[in-house]
Amino acid sequence: MSNKKKILILASEQFGFSTTLFKYCEYARNDFEFTYVCWDYDLPKMNLPGVKVIYVSRESNLIVRNIKLLRAFHKEIQYGYDLVFATYSRGISIVKLLNGHANFAIYIDTLGVMSSKIKRTVYNLVLKLELSSFNKVSVISNEIGKKLRLKKFHILPLGGACYSNLTKSLGQLCLLYVGTLSNRNILESVKGFHEYIKLHSANETIAIPPSFTIVGDGSNGELKEITDYIKNNNLENYIFTKGYVPQGELGPIFDQANIGVSYVPIRSYYQYQPPTKTYEYLISGFPVIATATLANKSIIGSESGVLIDDNPTSFCEGIRQIQKQKKMFNRRLIREKYAEHTWKRVVEDKFIPLMEQLIKQRN
Repeated sequence: MSNKKKILILASEQFGFSTTLFKYCEYARNDFEFTYVCWDYDLPKMNLPGVKVIYVSRESNLIVRNIKLLRAFHKEIQYGYDLVFATYSRGISIVKLLNGHANFAIYIDTLGVMSSKIKRTVYNLVLKLELSSFNKVSVISNEIGKKLRLKKFHILPLGGACYSNLTKSLGQLCLLYVGTLSNRNILESVKGFHEYIKLHSANETIAIPPSFTIVGDGSNGELKEITDYIKNNNLENYIFTKGYVPQGELGPIFDQANIGVSYVPIRSYYQYQPPTKTYEYLISGFPVIATATLANKSIIGSESGVLIDDNPTSFCEGIRQIQKQKKMFNRRLIREKYAEHTWKRVVEDKFIPLMEQLIKQRN
């Protein structure tokens, strides 16, 4: 019989599709026994030995399926866990109040990021109200904690995976974007890259044409919009779209690239969200072209990339800066500088100690 402490993770994200939660389980499963309750989005099921996953059907309307998820959370808590570690789902405070005996903690990694200001405001107000039921709150960054006006909180910082250990030169600029296309305005970066291609065609001193690979999909037809732009402007030899690619298959794509693109619209609701992709590029040794959100500004220095505005002209200028300064960027040094942000280090240095602390501090 295992002597490991038992942790129940409650999440709306299907197992494996929240990188953060998956990495917590992957690197801490030798220390804890995990059970993960989540919605079933009919996405491919990911198996991680040592982690039990309980799926909840999303059939029926919005209200009914939310009740089904909360009911599944409540039911599983009854089996007894050393710690219930919840991410935010609508109504999670009700589950907390119904289980006053449980050792409950909640983790917040994002504020409302909807394009509608009204929806963002309502989301954040409800989130703050529900958090008032919890006395053990963890957040992804100090800025998020302050925005939520929390008096006391723990920080569980973002990590990233190393997808490439190659030391590839910057002779040919091979740009790579990996991430969601939803509400990210990635087409603007495509237009900026197009501007650079036009400059490249007119400038014979740039010997090798650059490339731009885009990995990801969106919920509002963004991928089609991008592919249509590529086709209509005869950019098929320069820009390549891959759609959604599982994490386990990203290695070869990273091996073919040497510049990361972290393009996040510079909006108030994105300012404090540390982008996973920024760390993934840096940990893999890539210099990064990143929009100048407060989060990206806190991560990227002159030795690891360039910061730009969120428009095509600035993106084009960012590529030009990388081209001009490419001898400054050393992949080995970049990789070494950001090594402490690998998921393995984050889990070992931050997540595991915090879980042990929260288990001891029972309600």
